[in-house]
Amino acid sequence: IGKRSRFFMEEKGFLANDKTFLLPVSDWFLLGLLNTETVFDYLKTLCSVLGDEVKGGRLEFRKIYMETLPIPDAPEQEKESIGNLAKETQNLHSQRRAKVEQFLVAIGSSPAASNSRNPLENPWLLEESEFEKRAKKHGTPDAALFKLVRDETASLTKEIAKLESEIDTRVASLYGAG
Repeated sequence: IGKRSRFFMEEKGFLANDKTFLLPVSDWFLLGLLNTETVFDYLKTLCSVLGDEVKGGRLEFRKIYMETLPIPDAPEQEKESIGNLAKETQNLHSQRRAKVEQFLVAIGSSPAASNSRNPLENPWLLEESEFEKRAKKHGTPDAALFKLVRDETASLTKEIAKLESEIDTRVASLYGAG
């Protein structure tokens, strides 16, 4: 269930609950494809929507919808290129997440107790005044640490966006929409 496609390659042996959608394959091309705007736009026409669509309802990714997703017959070289971009993108996401978790621990917070609605989870989007206000709950805010982490995560976010844009463009062209 999600507002966006957020598929990733799980390589560490973690288990998931029944609210996740699993594909038992190790296919980086497929991962890249699933996370594009082109595929998400298609899924929006197919999947059930939970909640009010106008107010940002969530798509219900279920087998009955996902198994009908047309996968373009791409040349092997293009599949490999898109797969490599997807792998690099996931690596950057992992690096950014590690920095965020280190940051949360350093300011006295707990990554395990945090969630995606916590603005401290996205330091690259925070203004310094907002950081100081929110970090006071966990101790004395360290402005220098915040600036360093904000800049590092902003740089990673910029790299992620660039790679995701390239994947979007390549996949759109495979579907004839580019």
